[in-house]
Parts: sequence; structure tokens; C-alpha cells
Amino acid sequence: MTSADELKQKLPAAVVSTGMQLNKPMAVIKKEELLNAARIVMEMGFDHLSVITGTDYTDRFEVVYNFFSYEKKQNLVLKVITDHDAPEVDSLTSLWKGAEWLERETYDLVGIKFTGHPNLVRILLPDGWVGHPLRKDYDMNTEQFVTMGEDGNDIVSTDGKNLLRRK
Repeated sequence: MTSADELKQKLPAAVVSTGMQLNKPMAVIKKEELLNAARIVMEMGFDHLSVITGTDYTDRFEVVYNFFSYEKKQNLVLKVITDHDAPEVDSLTSLWKGAEWLERETYDLVGIKFTGHPNLVRILLPDGWVGHPLRKDYDMNTEQFVTMGEDGNDIVSTDGKNLLRRK
């Protein structure tokens, strides 16, 4: 029995399906059951949340979580499918402190919101950046320029007028 099947056995109402992803056990979880499933995953000995990412499939987003158990030397992948028009899932920061940075990265690049996150702001791109670069609807034709203002804050522009000339 894989860890995904074990999760389905422990929380049958939360697990939509199980399978394998790149030779790792994988379970698709109902969005509203994510926190419950994550608690069970932790109780199963998966003590490391290594990756959170999101994928844009035009009609939906998938939020993908990669867990690892150092004791069992096993991986487990959880996926949550969310609406494309309002991609949002619960934050796992209450269970895994490291989720704080991983969720911010996913928010910044894919635009998925994490309900209950303590500080969901951009982490890689400046605040004024328009769009989320890993979304299918991201405008690759509009250039964005980032410079540092005299106050030390980033300035984002699309016309390059704020570029400071360096001597």
C-alpha cells in the first residue's frame, strides 16, 4: 500500500483519487479538506514540505505539494484543484513553517492565494510588478523595467522612463 492509499484509507472523504507522479505516490485532495489531509500527512511521518508549486491549465489551477519523510525515506505528492477565476487554497503555514516562503513564491509567480497566510506578499518580484509570470495569460510582450528610487524602493515601469542614468 502506498502512502497515498494510506491517506485515502485514513481520510476517504478528502481524497478524490490516488496514483503516481514521477514514481512518487500522489493523492488529489478536495480543496476544502487540504488542512485535514495535511495534518494526517504530518501524523503519517512526512516531516518535510519541500516544494509547493502551481500549474495553470487554462480551465483550472493545480496546487502541488511535495512531502518527504526522513524516517521512512519516502515521498508523497498532494494535489489540489482550484478554480481558474479565483485560485485560492488554505495556507499550510500553521503546520509547516517553511510553507510561508513556498506559498509566497507560488503566489508571486502563479497568482494562487493562500488563505490564512501571515504575510502573502511578493517574494521574488517587486510589489508594482504587473501579472504573474507562470500563468498562461501573462503578457510576455509588455516589458517591465525595475529601478531603484532615491528612497531605495523599487520602481516598476513599462516605458523605461524611470531608469536612472548611472555615471
